[in-house]
Amino acid sequence: MKRCIITDQVNSDFEEALKKCRKLGYPYIEIHSIWGKTVEQLSEEDARHAYELIQKYEMQVVVLASTLFLMTPLRDQDALRKFDPAYPAFVGTYAEHVAALEHTLKIAKIMGCANIRVFSFRSPENRIVIGDDDDQFLIIDRFRTPVKMAENAGVTLLLENCPYCHLPKGTMTKRITDHFQSPHFKLLWDPANSYQSVKDRIPRKYLNATLEEEMRSIFKSIGHIHIKDLKYVLHEIKPFKPSILGQGDVAYKEILQILKDGDYHGFCSLETELNVPDTIVSMIVFNSMLESMHIRR
Repeated sequence: MKRCIITDQVNSDFEEALKKCRKLGYPYIEIHSIWGKTVEQLSEEDARHAYELIQKYEMQVVVLASTLFLMTPLRDQDALRKFDPAYPAFVGTYAEHVAALEHTLKIAKIMGCANIRVFSFRSPENRIVIGDDDDQFLIIDRFRTPVKMAENAGVTLLLENCPYCHLPKGTMTKRITDHFQSPHFKLLWDPANSYQSVKDRIPRKYLNATLEEEMRSIFKSIGHIHIKDLKYVLHEIKPFKPSILGQGDVAYKEILQILKDGDYHGFCSLETELNVPDTIVSMIVFNSMLESMHIRR
């Protein structure tokens, strides 16, 4: 497996982020936002300029971490809460997100990137249970056009399990990607997202597996992995607190061992959601974790 990191976790200045990533042994990067824009909002000129910097520092973009199909309703009557203003996200109708995907496919081509992260639609405030069979049927229907677009472009869409969307568990997300049986539509698994899923909103059949059991059941569907750590703090309004890697509750040593035993050849990308100094510490810790297990970068 190869280590990777989302650049805006390291520095909001894209070039400075590239320098630091290179210095700490992370030649592979994922891009969510640069120059105050999400990747789907970049112009083609922006993309060419970014690619010049990427080449200058001998880096490779492996994923464009778009926010496509996040801030758009699955159903017309869905009431969506505004997302964290500190997290840049593209907002629009489903049709606008499809148009933005068409543009992002062009950005991916300019940057030489083969993967684009997508979401399973923001979970609404006016429904309690999310991600049931009816929701999954609608999500499959909504992704017919995007998957076909990705196949035509030779790009892979990576559907992330997200606690703010209809499919917070990896096992739920797998049902969507498996339906298409397409090499251009795969699962982006984030174990910390699965860990912090709101249990009373998810169908009961998805609640029993541990993270290790979940991983084994979805292993063959995984196209990319996000790495962050969380600590559960009782009685807090938002009890899941981002932590330096290895200091939270997510069993990464066990998860990484399963990846190694399964001969996973993909990327593990740090998405720490921490401040810059703690992100740097997590990068160093991740290096040490992989090296102690004799996993080459």
